Amino acid sequence: MKKFIFLLIFSQITFAQKTIVKTILHFSGKIDKYPIEMTIEFIQGKDSVSGSYYYVKSGKDRSIFTNGILKNGEIKLEETAYTSTKTGNVTKKTGSFLLQLNNQYGLTGIWENDKKDKKLDVNLICLEDLSSFNPKNYSYKLNQYKGKAENMNGELADNFLISKLDISNSKKEIVQTLSRFNKVIYEKDGQVELEDLNFDGLLDIKIPIYFPDRIKYDGGFLYYIYDKTKKQFIRNIKLEELEYLFFDQKNKEFVKYQADGSGNETDEHYKWLNNNFYLIKKVESFEDNEKTTYTEYEIKNNKSVKVKEYQK
Repeated sequence: MKKFIFLLIFSQITFAQKTIVKTILHFSGKIDKYPIEMTIEFIQGKDSVSGSYYYVKSGKDRSIFTNGILKNGEIKLEETAYTSTKTGNVTKKTGSFLLQLNNQYGLTGIWENDKKDKKLDVNLICLEDLSSFNPKNYSYKLNQYKGKAENMNGELADNFLISKLDISNSKKEIVQTLSRFNKVIYEKDGQVELEDLNFDGLLDIKIPIYFPDRIKYDGGFLYYIYDKTKKQFIRNIKLEELEYLFFDQKNKEFVKYQADGSGNETDEHYKWLNNNFYLIKKVESFEDNEKTTYTEYEIKNNKSVKVKEYQK
């Protein structure tokens, strides 16, 4: 695969900038007696929240989406699910949550169906440990500017770019600066996302970036893993090479999805071991084959070793 190489022109224009900070927390527990897994996305400085949840018995593929507000430690969520109709799939409100967020970031409250004739107790625990690094105690500011970027085709165009991220404590003292990058971003306001990327319970950092003119997979992330001993975020270039990833807290693995638009799809599943990650499973579907190919790997001598391949 050819790599995109960007040449940043020195004529840069600074502008009033805003950094959008999102914290993604994961919760595990039950609605009544039914085990669920829930994800909630918080935006710093705003009371709006969003996310999804799924019943463990049904699986993640049947996730139910939520939107709502957080106010004075109380979270109100409305859930929606896709319903099949003659004109196609449409979203429909199916229920709501009224939850209290405690000091340990656990959630307790009730779930109510849309008809309001059924109420069930909800108890959830937060999978992340916020005692070592709690994002609400810090502020985040990306250095953003407008400049020209040249892609591999030699075309110049105006873009919004970022060059560093300052992390400050509650006293407005900079505790760490993440730098040595010049990357194009999607829009004028850059984003910082906090999520546990290596499943150690600590929040890490993702910074969305953009690859102009790329026809497919035009985005990725800068990834920084939090080191509890150093109390610093450490950039992970190897993770960045995989670009856009989905992190599964329940199974403690992350997945890279690829599709060519013609019915050929590949899902690569990775696991962390000793501060490194390894391919453990590949799932491939082909347009000319009704069966799906599964390839399984074991981690041996710091390598992914193929041990099994089958179709079903």
